[in-house]
Amino acid sequence: MARAQTRPTSRDVAQAAGVSQAAVSLVMGDKWRGRVSESTAQRVREAAHTLGYRPNLAARNLRLGHTRTVLLVVPALTTEFFAGVYTGAARVAAQHGFGVVLYPSPEGIGPARN
Repeated sequence: MARAQTRPTSRDVAQAAGVSQAAVSLVMGDKWRGRVSESTAQRVREAAHTLGYRPNLAARNLRLGHTRTVLLVVPALTTEFFAGVYTGAARVAAQHGFGVVLYPSPEGIGPARN
């Protein structure tokens, strides 16, 4: 049964490519060499591209035990200074494969209690 407008999953890619989910995982994780043939890897990549598949980063992060996310605590979101701090932090984080979550401190300016 077709799903109604949901993101394609690795199961969908596996079915479209005629391979197992394990093969999809190996190819999409770039760990296929020596385990999956070049033609199979190409078939998986083509199926993923055709379906618009993107790996679920939240699921991957849970499996790996880390998120590659930085928490930036700022005292206020209304000043141009902290907007610049966030923009710079997000740019540098992205260059290193990290994301930034912004959290306005409820205690405002000054050292945090914890």
